[in-house]
Amino acid sequence: MKPLPVEGTYFINTYISERQTAAGGPAGTAGLGLYKSNPVSASTTHVLEFDEVWHFYEGDPIALYEFHTDGTARTITLGRDIAAGQVMQHTIKAGVIQAGEVAPGGQWALFACTMSPGFIASCFRGVTKAELRGKYKGYEEIIGRMGVPDGHETDLPSDYVNERFKS
Repeated sequence: MKPLPVEGTYFINTYISERQTAAGGPAGTAGLGLYKSNPVSASTTHVLEFDEVWHFYEGDPIALYEFHTDGTARTITLGRDIAAGQVMQHTIKAGVIQAGEVAPGGQWALFACTMSPGFIASCFRGVTKAELRGKYKGYEEIIGRMGVPDGHETDLPSDYVNERFKS
């Protein structure tokens, strides 16, 4: 696993469809991610053009943050404790700003993300703290911690491509 550019999650692709969309990207992609509290591995705020399905596998619960265009925000907790309101799978809709980390008090979490159409660099944009400040009441601390720093690159490098999983 390597940290993803811009957002920072430790991640590895495990599947990239050989079928192509009309736009030239893969029909579907899947990968494994690892959040850690030390050293920190988390997903800074970003937005995708396609729906992304999150799957919880092991470890401590994950806090996913959604920031909607209508000014609402919410936290979804991925984990195994269904009775406590945790979910094992969650879809973040295209166009919703998102961020994620191991939930407070946790040490690590292993998860997967799948997309169809598949992930391509041009479907991703990091979202800066300045873009979010003052828009999401009650999420100021999360934005301060999870937002892409102002002035930081928000697009993936032009040479970034999905790499096929190698065993």
